[in-house]
Amino acid sequence: MRVFFIVPRCHNLKQTYREYPLGVGLIATALRREGHDVAIYDENAEGPDEEALFGRLREFHPEVAGFSVMTPSYPAARRQVARLKAESPGVRVVAGGIHANLFPEDLLADGADVVVLGRGERVMPALLGCLDDRPSWQKLPGIVFRDRRGRIVRTPRATEGASPPGVDVVDREVYNLPLYTHHSMMASLGCPFRCAFCCNYSGAMLNEAGPDGQGRVLVRPTEQVVEEMRYLADRYEARQIFFADDVFLLTRGNILAFCERWRREGRPLDWIAQMRVDALDGAVADAMAGAGCRRVYFGVESGSDAILRRVQKGFDREAIRLGIRAAKQAGLRVKTGWVFGLPGSVEEQYETIPFLRELRPHEVSIHQLVPFPGTDYYRRPEVYGVRIRDPKDFASFSYGGLGDNVSFDYLSRGQLVELLERTTAMLESEGYVSSDRATAEDEYVYSTPLSAVSMRVFQRND
Repeated sequence: MRVFFIVPRCHNLKQTYREYPLGVGLIATALRREGHDVAIYDENAEGPDEEALFGRLREFHPEVAGFSVMTPSYPAARRQVARLKAESPGVRVVAGGIHANLFPEDLLADGADVVVLGRGERVMPALLGCLDDRPSWQKLPGIVFRDRRGRIVRTPRATEGASPPGVDVVDREVYNLPLYTHHSMMASLGCPFRCAFCCNYSGAMLNEAGPDGQGRVLVRPTEQVVEEMRYLADRYEARQIFFADDVFLLTRGNILAFCERWRREGRPLDWIAQMRVDALDGAVADAMAGAGCRRVYFGVESGSDAILRRVQKGFDREAIRLGIRAAKQAGLRVKTGWVFGLPGSVEEQYETIPFLRELRPHEVSIHQLVPFPGTDYYRRPEVYGVRIRDPKDFASFSYGGLGDNVSFDYLSRGQLVELLERTTAMLESEGYVSSDRATAEDEYVYSTPLSAVSMRVFQRND
């Protein structure tokens, strides 16, 4: 079949970097292996011109259109599904992604024929095999659809036993590669942690837990990770790889084993990792630097131990201090993410300013708390002093600025703006340059919701 995947543009006007969508790539790879003709249109890379999108759709003439939907991209997805159904009613529409998993009935009401729950590469090949036999859909695991009487049917997800299935190497030919400035891959999938403000893959997509009550995760064997890096270097001349793991390789032992193996490979390839700050000590940082890691990203969120405990972060200020110090001493460039407006007093919010001055990471990215669907802040905002004027105003659930759909009992908008302004003043006094003005030569860069331009994650390589 001819299958056209659409990644709608996220409603974050300040987003300036591009990563090819690995989740959609996994599904496309599985379908190509089955002999299907597959194309991907990533609006975040192609641009927001929907006429260009629909022009490509008409050229490809698909039988199936698959939409990958996150909450910030839902407004665009909804509009595009409606137009597609009006212009090409014979095209079957399949929806997946975190937002579709959280609100499958909404996607069906918008015009989707079926919503895929969990990992689409496990369901889509079988779904395409029986697309014209709707009664047989009830035998497929993990989908939501309307039967011939209009009733919503949700089939049980497949049981996976002790371990979830592995991750294939994504066929990069499914992407329009010239649109992207770097390569991405995953060494691990999922996150075992339950930070209160985060709607992660394990919680929203898998919707399941392991024996310890935490989300299921998958760590790929070291040799598989090395093999894929080698493939990207040889086939595509990759010189930098971004690891899109929620938590890079999850454990100290996994990281050290990978670093030792990749160091022996001896290839001039840089890489970037996202990880927890408490996973890094001097030995791990040195091993990463010696194996080609150049940058690390830590989500540290707050300089208040009380707030960190409240949001179930699982580490404290001292762990943040030690991790960032180890990374900097190893010569790694450190980016930190902070969330202002997490539940806590005004005094607790201000503890971040002197802590930031002490830490002095190379990059500081600050966002306002967004109570994303899938979090308890969205389900029960009143418990936390969070107010959501319209829970279905999904365009407001994105980073990038200060909206008016979300407010806090413990921190007024005026107090939040003043907190941001005082943080900005401190950073400027310490030699940081705003993302609005920063260039590739600037050592210390910051971005806040008051900035007009987001921090360019791969700024030094763009």
